[in-house]
Amino acid sequence: MKSTKVLIATFLVVAVGLVSAVSLADKMATQYKANLDQDVCKAMTRAADFLVKAQKPSENGVVGWSWVVGDGPVSGNVAGLAGLALIDAHQTSGKAEYLAAAKKYADGLVKNKTKWSNKNLPYKADIEFLMRMSTSIKNAGYQEAAKSAFGVIQAKSPKGENEVNRILEGRKKPHLLGFDVALAIRAAAAVSERRYAYQLADEVIRLTPKWYQPKQDPRFSLVSSAALVQALRTLDAGHYRKTIDRLQADLVTHQQENGSWLANETQPSAYAILALADGNPKEQAAYQRGIEWLKSTMLSKGAFASYNDHMPEPFVGKVISEVHAEALSALSKACTLK
Repeated sequence: MKSTKVLIATFLVVAVGLVSAVSLADKMATQYKANLDQDVCKAMTRAADFLVKAQKPSENGVVGWSWVVGDGPVSGNVAGLAGLALIDAHQTSGKAEYLAAAKKYADGLVKNKTKWSNKNLPYKADIEFLMRMSTSIKNAGYQEAAKSAFGVIQAKSPKGENEVNRILEGRKKPHLLGFDVALAIRAAAAVSERRYAYQLADEVIRLTPKWYQPKQDPRFSLVSSAALVQALRTLDAGHYRKTIDRLQADLVTHQQENGSWLANETQPSAYAILALADGNPKEQAAYQRGIEWLKSTMLSKGAFASYNDHMPEPFVGKVISEVHAEALSALSKACTLK
């Protein structure tokens, strides 16, 4: 039997979700209203289908995604996150086509792994992606490539704190440091380099005042803090509980009345949703409001724009592959928790 505390929390989450749906419907273009009644798992499937269709054909042996969907060449720094989102969708739905699309990108990475070097470092998301692919498909080549890629990073930065400071020195603005290091923590944990992962985590937490400045740069500060919550939770939720609790509590204070974060921006909203999904009752209520807002903004083709204030298409932001993928991961999480 559920405890009274759990029952109350469940009631609050449901009640907040119902109120959010009503208030959202009053302020949106007609095209979005059907999204309010759309099942979150159906929304996830539509978003994953869109990402599969957006995959670009091979360019120099690499299949991937452009920065803006349908515009420009394959962009290496977004493809790993797109691949991770497709793995999330596959694990949630069981649909083979999502894993097949992810495999196309993984095979290109393995084929081109010799291009990684001290001057051409691999992307952290690609490392985690390859390790997850090796589990999903049981391909030792993916695991070998992931560990080789992480070895290139370790050769450049022998300790985690070296890598954090290398990233910080390369950033004109420091506010995305938490996001960058979160990807590094997840990559290190994926290849079982836990000592390195703890070094990364400890150093980025020590440097929090340098990058977490929501008054100066709210967008990147919130994306960083929410992404870091996920990474710390994956690495060692108990050890980093105080930091996780502090960042989660602050994310709640920045949520807008309609359930979004900032000016109806998809990326910070998607990361905040992922960060708050496993929180306390107040945080879960914020998570539910966030999911309702995110689900409501789905475009007619199943895509998510970089921002959406419920104006009719095309008066919304561009569809950016990375941002769409991050929204897909948030929907996948919501589908599993349904």
